[in-house]
Amino acid sequence: MFGRPKKASAVAFVDYEHWFYGYNNKFQMRPNMSEWIDELKTEFDLKDLFVFGDFSEPNLEKDYKRIRKITKNVIHTASEKNGVDKDFTDVIVLDQIYRYAAQRKSPSVYILFTGDAHFKMVAQYLKDLNKKVIIYGVRYAFSNTLKSIATSYVEMPRQSQENGHYNHLIFSSLHRLRMKKKKKATYWKTIKSVAEYNKVPQDRVQHALDNLLRQKYIQKKENLGSKGKKIEVLVVDWNAVERDGVWQKS
Repeated sequence: MFGRPKKASAVAFVDYEHWFYGYNNKFQMRPNMSEWIDELKTEFDLKDLFVFGDFSEPNLEKDYKRIRKITKNVIHTASEKNGVDKDFTDVIVLDQIYRYAAQRKSPSVYILFTGDAHFKMVAQYLKDLNKKVIIYGVRYAFSNTLKSIATSYVEMPRQSQENGHYNHLIFSSLHRLRMKKKKKATYWKTIKSVAEYNKVPQDRVQHALDNLLRQKYIQKKENLGSKGKKIEVLVVDWNAVERDGVWQKS
């Protein structure tokens, strides 16, 4: 009878350099923009999405085509001037936000994905226009000043996303080993192998593996090694992993 409540209109501005390098340097992860957009659309009527970055950089260039499939508003911020730093991208993003906010009918919610304190003035300006300002930023690279000005903020990646990333690396490694009948996975060899293969910290791999052991998706069992010596190997309950959707082969 009453129908669903109307979603608030929103526009999103993404500093992709902050997202990409923050994930890469702090967590050895890659941004999942499709997942993020789907999340936003469950709550907001997303009118526009703008993504900014110097996509001439080899690391970012790989993501350009994928992002273009999500939005046509990809703003390439490369400069022909030598020595131009990250602030150049910030200037272009800020200019676009101010221009968008100047429109006669702009959305009620502004979503910014950046952790840079340079955006505190535009965030305050948007709030002065009675806009709701939601800021997403990469954990450990997110200005506290910017957090304090936002209507609300979200630190990324969420813990569940980070856990899922390391679980995926572990199960992928164990699945590869599963195909090699004579190879056995042990606790410390798995940690070292996953860390070295994916160039990620061993302590994070160990933390994720310990969680999987506690959840019984992986168990330690005694087995006979190649020389008849008993060793403790890792055994995956692949049926439970598949049933609970914990991991899917890429």
